[in-house]
Amino acid sequence: MTPDSPHATGGPGLFKEASLPLSAAIVILVGVLLVLLGLLLFPVNLGMIPFSPDGQLGLLLVIMAIQMLALGETPMGQYRRSWLLMAMGIVFAAMGTISCIVPGLLTGVIRILLGLLNFIGGAAPLAKRFLPMLHDLRHPPAKPVALPPLLKRLLVTQTVLNIVSIAFGITMLVPGLAPGLIIAGIVVINGLLLFVLVSILLKIS
Repeated sequence: MTPDSPHATGGPGLFKEASLPLSAAIVILVGVLLVLLGLLLFPVNLGMIPFSPDGQLGLLLVIMAIQMLALGETPMGQYRRSWLLMAMGIVFAAMGTISCIVPGLLTGVIRILLGLLNFIGGAAPLAKRFLPMLHDLRHPPAKPVALPPLLKRLLVTQTVLNIVSIAFGITMLVPGLAPGLIIAGIVVINGLLLFVLVSILLKIS
C-alpha cells in the first residue's frame, strides 16, 4: 500500500493505526460488554427497568462465540482455530442470536451450557496451576524460584478470574442460589478483571 493511499496505516491522532493486538482488542470488547451488562443488571434487579433473561444468556453465548471464532479462546483454554472449533463458534453464535430473538426457546439449554462451561473453565485452570504448587510444597526445589512482580500480578488476576468464573457457573446451574444483585456484581468484576488482565499482558509483551 502506498503512503499516499487513503487507507494507509499512518495518520494523525485518532486516525493512526492502533498498535493493539487483535487478542487484546477482543478481550477489551468482552470486558466492555460484561461491565455494561453487569451495570444494567443492578437497575433490573431493583425493578427500575424491564429485563429479558433470554437476551442476557444470548449475549453471553455470542460473546463466547466471538472469542472462539476470532482467537480460538474457549472457557476450557485456548486451542488452534480448527474447522471444528469454528463450527462450534458458529453454532454458539446462532443459539445466542435465537435466544435473543425468540424468548424461552433455548433458555434452559443455554443456561446449563453456560454454567458447565464457566464452572469447568474456571476449575480446570485452577487445578493445573495449583497442583504443581502443592507438589513443590511437598518436594521443595533446592533453589526457590522468585517470580517477578508482574508475573505475580498476572497469576493473582488469572486466579481471581477463575474463581469468578466458577461462581458464575454455579449461579447458572443453580438458578436462585444467589440474589440478582450478587450476580450483577460478579459480571461487573469479571469485566473489570479482563481490563486488568489486558494491561498486564501488554506490559509483559
